[in-house]
Amino acid sequence: MNGMEINISNLSEGTHNYTLSEKAEKLGLSEIFFGDVKAEVSLESKRRQILLHIVAEGKANFQCDRCLKNITKNIAATFYSVYEWEGERVNSEESNDNFYLLPLGTNIINISSDVNEYLALAVPYKILCKEECAGLCPQCGKDLNVEQCTCEKEIDFRWNKLREIVSNQ
Repeated sequence: MNGMEINISNLSEGTHNYTLSEKAEKLGLSEIFFGDVKAEVSLESKRRQILLHIVAEGKANFQCDRCLKNITKNIAATFYSVYEWEGERVNSEESNDNFYLLPLGTNIINISSDVNEYLALAVPYKILCKEECAGLCPQCGKDLNVEQCTCEKEIDFRWNKLREIVSNQ
């Protein structure tokens, strides 16, 4: 059994909590993720189905989009999955990415691919070392979070007419 599998044989009805862990590489996460990925799972077992509420978390290395500083961030994803026994399906027209049919006699639920997918989708589009990151000077490349540069700011000539209007008022 790998670190993201839940044994459901002889599972009584009710709520069961699990803490699962697996190496990021074994889950097939991209190279930015490292170390252990943890998943807190709340499993609710009912007669016809199993409901999972999963909170997955892992660490990843990034580069700030403004200042290019290397940073490590925690990436977290919360999602639900529903498992139903084959032949017990209540609504056969329902289609959902988080809905799975379990063959009768299944003893293990493996959430590895879901954890991989949701953590990959949780990576932010814009990565910043801090919200107020000043970035790099476009002329000299100095980190404006550390020191101010002495470069003269380029003025876009397309705004000259507007500057003239404002300064004449």
